[in-house]
Amino acid sequence: MKGMKYMKKIRYTKTLVLLSGLLLLTSCSTPSPVAMRPTFTEENSADFIVRYYSDQTSYALRPPMMEGPYYSICDRAYLLNLARQQPRHELAVVVLIHYPYAGEEENTKLAWVSDLKGLGYQRIVFLQGRNSMKVNGLPVLESPPALPTIAGK
Repeated sequence: MKGMKYMKKIRYTKTLVLLSGLLLLTSCSTPSPVAMRPTFTEENSADFIVRYYSDQTSYALRPPMMEGPYYSICDRAYLLNLARQQPRHELAVVVLIHYPYAGEEENTKLAWVSDLKGLGYQRIVFLQGRNSMKVNGLPVLESPPALPTIAGK
């Protein structure tokens, strides 16, 4: 009788371990929301690329603003002036850091859309930044809804 209880206990333990392993495998294989986003591949055709942290601290990646081997820190006014000077205004790319609140990210996107559309840029793409200055391969973020147009503009 003792042998039967021992065998049931072993079978129960094996089943529990197997189910735990299956649960772990399926949870690891589920793609994260970031992995499901399309990735950016148009770096070479972008007319203006900025890595935005704040209105006081950002980097111009295209055209590259460098101090020796390092990117120069630029403020928003400087970046918009630089964007205005570009010969083409087809594609602007804004690489954003991670924002803890969705509202903060949306406000930032809306401000960039307003400013860059005002300069004549046809397309504005937002990317989720990572720990490098590389742009191709970054996840594409949703664009904000279209801005309301003012009559006569």
